[in-house]
Amino acid sequence: MKDLNQLDIKNKKYIIFDMDGTLIDSIGVWNYTDQKLILKYSDAYIDERTIQSLRDSFLDNNTKGDTYIEYCKYLTKIFDLKCDYNELNRERGLTATKILATQLIYKNGAVELLYKLKELGFTLVLATMTTKKQIDTYSYENPLMSKLINLYEVFDYITTIDDVKKKKPNPEIYLNILNHFNANKEECLIFEDSYTGVLAGKNADIEVINIYDKFSDLKRKAIESITDYKIDTFDEFIEYLLKNYTKQKTKRKRI
Repeated sequence: MKDLNQLDIKNKKYIIFDMDGTLIDSIGVWNYTDQKLILKYSDAYIDERTIQSLRDSFLDNNTKGDTYIEYCKYLTKIFDLKCDYNELNRERGLTATKILATQLIYKNGAVELLYKLKELGFTLVLATMTTKKQIDTYSYENPLMSKLINLYEVFDYITTIDDVKKKKPNPEIYLNILNHFNANKEECLIFEDSYTGVLAGKNADIEVINIYDKFSDLKRKAIESITDYKIDTFDEFIEYLLKNYTKQKTKRKRI
């Protein structure tokens, strides 16, 4: 892993962001939802750490099909839930969406960074394993998020789980972005929070910055073994931009 100051930002054109766990604190919502539904349909209390570990393992090893349906099949089987996977999927979606639409907020510095990058002329891309419907919720329905930013207005291109056949850590979503813009991998920079996301970026041979998220602590060593850079907060990257990008732009003007 390299020091952030080794990043050559002047050669980047496309800045790509994951959504869940990267721009927003959403992972805990899904942990809570799964915990609640497992208790409801099996009378078993499963701690959040175990749920996080099980979902991470599932996502690492299941990259095809409808992720939400397949995950509900997985939960139904391993916990012998007293419901079928379709019912679980419906209730899981309703429970989580209610929270995501009313309580979810952006991580500190996320909105400020997006506006700063936009101001500096970078092309912004959102590459997420959530659905377009959820992006609509964040942009138009969630009062805490929509008042700060409309994702469709800030991002130049948005691609979701609806647009790919293979999920992260498969690099399909990132390779599609390269094809869409006819871009070179050296021109791109990815922000990801999880091991699965970082691995997807590296599988596409693109530089990745890991933004800290506490729900990825179970794989912290694995993440740091493959990521190019790491930051604890987006404010840290804003500070990097102010110190480095402005200097480089000024130097070019003097030539």
